[in-house]
Amino acid sequence: MKFRFFTTLFLVGLSSTLFADESKLTMGTQMDLLKAENGISKVRSISPSHQTISAFIRYADDSCLDSLRLLGVDIRTQTRSVVTATIPLDRLEDVTDLSGVVAVQASQSVDYQLDSARMATRVDDVQQGLAPLETPFLGKGVIVGVVDGGLDFTHPAFRTSDRSALRLKRVWNQSATTGTPPEGFSYGAEYATEADILAAETDLSYWSHGSHVMNIAAGADMEDGNKYYGVAREADLVFSNFLDESAGIIDAISYIFKYADSVDKPAVINMSLGTQMGPHDGTSLLDVAVDEMVGPGRIVVGAMGNDGQVEVHIQKTFTEEDNTMLAGLAFKSDTQGYCPLDIWGEVGKTLKVNVVTVDKSTDKVVYKSRTFDASNTYKGTVTLQLPYDKSSGSFSITTGISPLNGKPNVRIDLSIGDFYPEKAIAILVTGEAGETVHAWTSSTYAVFRQQTASMDIPDLYTSPSEIGGVAEGIISVGAFTTKQNVTLEDGSVTTSEYTVGAVSPFSNRGPTVDGRMKPDVVAPGSQIVSALNSFGGYSEGLVATHTWNGKSYYYGSMLGTSMAAPHVTGVIATWLGACPTLTPDEIRDVLSKTAIRDEYTGAEPNNVSGYGKIDAYNGLLEILQNYSSVEDVADDTDEDIMCRIADGQLHVVSLGRSPLVGVAVYNLAGVCVLNQRCSLSLGEEYIVDMTAEPVGVYIVRVSTEDGDKVFKLNK
Repeated sequence: MKFRFFTTLFLVGLSSTLFADESKLTMGTQMDLLKAENGISKVRSISPSHQTISAFIRYADDSCLDSLRLLGVDIRTQTRSVVTATIPLDRLEDVTDLSGVVAVQASQSVDYQLDSARMATRVDDVQQGLAPLETPFLGKGVIVGVVDGGLDFTHPAFRTSDRSALRLKRVWNQSATTGTPPEGFSYGAEYATEADILAAETDLSYWSHGSHVMNIAAGADMEDGNKYYGVAREADLVFSNFLDESAGIIDAISYIFKYADSVDKPAVINMSLGTQMGPHDGTSLLDVAVDEMVGPGRIVVGAMGNDGQVEVHIQKTFTEEDNTMLAGLAFKSDTQGYCPLDIWGEVGKTLKVNVVTVDKSTDKVVYKSRTFDASNTYKGTVTLQLPYDKSSGSFSITTGISPLNGKPNVRIDLSIGDFYPEKAIAILVTGEAGETVHAWTSSTYAVFRQQTASMDIPDLYTSPSEIGGVAEGIISVGAFTTKQNVTLEDGSVTTSEYTVGAVSPFSNRGPTVDGRMKPDVVAPGSQIVSALNSFGGYSEGLVATHTWNGKSYYYGSMLGTSMAAPHVTGVIATWLGACPTLTPDEIRDVLSKTAIRDEYTGAEPNNVSGYGKIDAYNGLLEILQNYSSVEDVADDTDEDIMCRIADGQLHVVSLGRSPLVGVAVYNLAGVCVLNQRCSLSLGEEYIVDMTAEPVGVYIVRVSTEDGDKVFKLNK
């Protein structure tokens, strides 16, 4: 399920209005401006007389930020070199004239991309505390954030496992038109109390994606025999939707991380979102912003996308003898003649493009547009004017050198409203010897297809989804299949033909254009049963209904990397419970050492399965042994026990009201090396001699009358 991001174009003639210093505007930005000029655009109006555009701005130094504000620019989120901002269209020229502004990238529209799943990745072992783990790790003391849409705030999945308390701590509904925005933002509404959250009910009543995703990551409802709960079921939850555009995603990430800062907890955020429009090399400003926001205890997980069975990518390396690429297009039946295209060359190389019509029977070009050279900045709309090719319509095109990475870039939006089946629409790309060009389209509308012998062959690689699958700082997740059949509530069975254990064929593949492996890991993503939004009303795909407080709540099946990513998000939340300072690079190191590799993933890391299938249990053991430290866990989240080892002595101090009644110490092999009863009141210290024990890592379980506390300590 996806949100469409542009309506059909009905434009006539040629438009080429230029702004000052358009070299700072990306081709996608110029495409949006072109549509705004013609009254067909996603540009958001604040008032009838004052139009604005939501965008990323890359800046060279802080000195220009005050100048931006003086121009009426609303700066929302700031990282080291990127801000998200709302820019008045009538001041855009002044913005690009500022010397400190490096690039402006319009916010682009975005697509939304368990029972047996938990067992396949050994999550159940972590939740059950299987030896050598003496206690389950359930994400306690960790924030799980979800940026999505369609969350049912009232669903028991987002309460504690006994439904006694709401775990959803904050909600930002960016699309709300009434209410108070979060501090630092000027739009949407924040719900900061349980009463306000429950009163708001949901952000999108007709949509369930967010409910499904959050429950996979951290759903906790286990009442009435419910088996469709998630991974990190003791984590605190924060949710933000977004205004169907990418800058809002960065604002949401900032919002969630700020909340985590305020409560001094680590956070992992899930983004099951994506688009194929972009350079796919980590230079989009969303990727740059994410890279600058993540770090110790600040993790972002993204979905690879679901285009793995369709050719949304084509590439070619030119030679002296062959310096052209003819990319044929096949349109979906309900979007005939319409699709967006994003074409990229190499720094310092030429890139020229023609839109052509090819006669399938003769393999001859019967229409060829003028040549557009990406060395020159241009934007305009061309109407087809050769009736003998039996095609009519138009296309919009922007060309130039991208301010993101210095590469020649062409953006095209086709709107060929009438062409005969014996004709094929194609893009002719011309470059120079040694240059590799890449082009992407959106599977919502079309795919690349070799429809005649002269056309080049597309591929199923180099298509990690922008937003979730490209940035170096994002843990990107593909999908594998854990089951084929799901029995619905009405007794019928839905079936897929995907091979159990294999990487799901819809899962997008890497690498990135700059050669990095993607995905990082794969997780269950096919036929996953999870929570649905109770405010939507469901029949198709419904697996289970539970009644609570007189209301029905639903669980249903979905598939996609959208379902795989939150599984990894939940696993990482349990890992952050063991080591709150984990970084993205450290998580990749853990994945490289512990992910499951089998006959389906291959023995070596690759661009289909990454490091392999995530192993929650062995990953946690690796973290406990090699990453966690005394400082990580010296203070319990309830702040009622201090536990440390100094000079070979274990010191346990009661800081809370609950008396201590026992201390047990285990090595990482799971062997209990010490188990003593004790009786300590507030402020008393219990000392245990451990000088005879070897140097190493130990798990210490301190028992109180209210329950157990677990520490991981170095000796």
